[in-house]
Amino acid sequence: CNPENSFQTSLLTFDTEQLGFRHMRRYCHTKQCLVKTTRKREKDRKKKLKFHRKPWWRSIRSFANDDRHVMVKHSTIYPSPEELEAVQNMVSTVECALKHVSDWLDENKGTKTDGETEVKKDEAVENYSKDQGGRTLCGVMRIGLVAKGLLIKDDMDLELVLMCKDKPTETLLNTVKDNLPVQIQKLTEEKYQVEQCISEASIIIRNTKEPTLTLKVILTSPLIRDELEKKDGENVMMKDPPDLLDRQKCLNALASLRHAKWFQVGTLFLPCCSVSPLELICEKSIGTCNRPLGAGEALRRVMECLASGILLPGKGGPGLHDPCERDPTDALSYMTTQQKEEITHSAQHALRLSAFGQIYKVLEMDPLPSSKPFQKYSWSVSDKEGEYERVLLLVFVSY
Repeated sequence: CNPENSFQTSLLTFDTEQLGFRHMRRYCHTKQCLVKTTRKREKDRKKKLKFHRKPWWRSIRSFANDDRHVMVKHSTIYPSPEELEAVQNMVSTVECALKHVSDWLDENKGTKTDGETEVKKDEAVENYSKDQGGRTLCGVMRIGLVAKGLLIKDDMDLELVLMCKDKPTETLLNTVKDNLPVQIQKLTEEKYQVEQCISEASIIIRNTKEPTLTLKVILTSPLIRDELEKKDGENVMMKDPPDLLDRQKCLNALASLRHAKWFQVGTLFLPCCSVSPLELICEKSIGTCNRPLGAGEALRRVMECLASGILLPGKGGPGLHDPCERDPTDALSYMTTQQKEEITHSAQHALRLSAFGQIYKVLEMDPLPSSKPFQKYSWSVSDKEGEYERVLLLVFVSY
């Protein structure tokens, strides 16, 4: 073996090892730099921005205190389980009793025609099958606060609409009023007071034990609204009976029924402002947000909408369209300009108080201690926004 060749081979091997060692060091150094850079970036991401002073906007967490106040206010005005059970029992009993009254009316109507020929009976059966409203009383529907789940402790008045085939008359009202107590006694042992109110086109039912509840059953018919919507050239006006009930009361009942259906379908969605306009404002304010809202933030968004001047007439605001009417209708047309300006001013003042952390003044309640641990409620921000709309409406209706 030549010594020179062995030395050169060893030298070449050494150089190769040194080159590989340098490449390895360079690789390790580069990898270490990448790890440090990645850690630094992650650390910078977690860092909160430091301002010399607090930002003018409020973070989402800052609404937690507002949420607590709104939910506590809601718990103070929401009816107890016993009251809700009493409402459900009374409404269900009256609904079932009205169904029996309808059957009784149809039986009496059939008894009066017993002397007719079989041909006339067959024609009557055929006409009855063609006419969807063959019964004298077509159905009973819930309206108002009971249909929307917006009952509060100080407002437990309940409303039902009794739909009639023909235009409701005083005679029909008296007949239903006289037979209704008989049908109620067959269903329950509880005592109810049944009265008639001709001026309101309704029957008033009151219970005799606590909690005191009042249920109004309003008679109406679709024929009353259909006549108003006919074209001027059409001569289809039917002759009104002499004892026809107040037409405007019947129209208001039909409008309340449309509002209740809209509330149930369009949403899970009230002192100077009536119920329906405030429901529309809450639905538009909360429904147009691109993310879920908590109870406190949703309340503030509604106040921002009112404070922006949406109620003001003319160029100040676009008005409030009623989606339950076929023709373009402003839901706030009954309000005066002074009332709209007062509501806008009050909303602006409430918005200032809320921005400065004084929402308890807006809700007319004592401030909650900050040291108290946050109470966990049954729904969170991820729940349906319709729950918060219901809470806001209940809070508004308490004033």
